[in-house]
Amino acid sequence: MSEVADEDDRTYRVRRQRRSTIVIVVVLLSLAGAFYYASTYFRATAPTPGPCTTQTPVTPLTPADVSLNVYNATSRKGLAASVAKTATDRGFTVKAIGNDPKKASIKQVAQIRFGPEGADSAQLVKTHVPQAVLVDDKRKGDTVDLVVGNAWKGFGKVPPLPTPTETLRQCPVTTAAS
Repeated sequence: MSEVADEDDRTYRVRRQRRSTIVIVVVLLSLAGAFYYASTYFRATAPTPGPCTTQTPVTPLTPADVSLNVYNATSRKGLAASVAKTATDRGFTVKAIGNDPKKASIKQVAQIRFGPEGADSAQLVKTHVPQAVLVDDKRKGDTVDLVVGNAWKGFGKVPPLPTPTETLRQCPVTTAAS
């Protein structure tokens, strides 16, 4: 009877050892799964840098950035002064007021004279006087002349201010050490 009891005892120990091994393996696999889940959770919440640009952002031109000379090319007295007052009220920086130094006869509403450096300023003035004619006179500097002509009735509607568009953030600048 002792042989039968020893064999049953041995079988019981083997089963118990196998059961313990399976429980330990299941617990270790569960722990590994929990750690993997936690690591993916923390990795997903770390901030990731988004797209960026190396171009410097361009600020839109405002009337305060424009140097404007207002000239009268008509026989109406005080026209340049009243136009200059309105231009100042709209935010332009008026540098000079007077009669047209070129003594040109302008049949249109107005001429906007500018040089290469004042092309953007001239376009801004054109948004305030849409019927005006742009004349590139190759001058130096960014000063713009608004020469009012015989068909002048007044400025156009005040254009809406340009809204800043969403731009990409600036990329970090890295310099190579020499």
